[in-house]
Amino acid sequence: MNIVIIGQGAIGLLWYFKLSQQAHNNVSLRCSAKVTNLPERMTFTDSSQQSHQQIIAFASDEHLQQADLIIYCLKAYALEQAHLQYHPLFNQNATIIFSHNGLIDIKSFALPLKKNQANIAMLMTHGSLKTDHFNIMHTGEGHSDIGLIAGDISANKRSTLVKMLNEALPSVTWQQHIKEKQWIKLAINCVINPLTAIHNCDNGVIANVKFQQEIQAILQEVVMIARKHEVSLSLHDLTQTVCKVAQNTALNCSSMRSDIHAKRKTEIDHINGFVHQQGAIHNIPTPHNTALWQQIKKLASKNRC
Repeated sequence: MNIVIIGQGAIGLLWYFKLSQQAHNNVSLRCSAKVTNLPERMTFTDSSQQSHQQIIAFASDEHLQQADLIIYCLKAYALEQAHLQYHPLFNQNATIIFSHNGLIDIKSFALPLKKNQANIAMLMTHGSLKTDHFNIMHTGEGHSDIGLIAGDISANKRSTLVKMLNEALPSVTWQQHIKEKQWIKLAINCVINPLTAIHNCDNGVIANVKFQQEIQAILQEVVMIARKHEVSLSLHDLTQTVCKVAQNTALNCSSMRSDIHAKRKTEIDHINGFVHQQGAIHNIPTPHNTALWQQIKKLASKNRC
């Protein structure tokens, strides 16, 4: 299968390495134009601390035109601009996967989607840490949920896709109701990302009892907003899920905390900021998510000074 990974971040490099290990895949990597010093190899360190080298094939426009599968591994704020740039090159039969934090409505993009083209959301819990420009560590085994968000996909094509992804980076599950899974992930991100960034702590600290009241207040607002999008979530189940994820990734540094440390732009506008925005639209107060959104914006601005 001809595969192009768009994005040289921790998740993009994780998928590039894993998919490249399959002999039947022809995988290439499309980097940001800002990356001018392109190396011949990347380094992947697995969960047992063993390091592996992998030659990198960089994607040309021709690779994009011939791709059977394109996987966007980008920050939420960069996705629409990248799609405007690359989407005209994709062939009609290519499957497109979007892997990012926060919620985005791809149907609202300025560039219309190609009719019937399979557009798929991917939600991941794997831990991947970028230690240098093209060096990553797989810091935690996880799971991926994928599901159709626009277009169509045949049962045979879906089965082939799930099998291939599962062989590369298990486990991967096809979800008929991916929208609910997206809201659950949003809820998790609304808690773990901003709190770890503000308190400058690893994920596991958030499971501490002192955060429980704040966690429930954050999640209650998400539950109310989700209901306006015809998604029914349980506050009790969400609270348990958030604490479980925090415990399972106890030693991980959240992506938002990493962005703050590296003085990069965060995805807060598409996480707590999204909840704030939807609250304003539906006249639902979201004081806790709004406060976190504002705190992260202020913290990020201060760090960039």
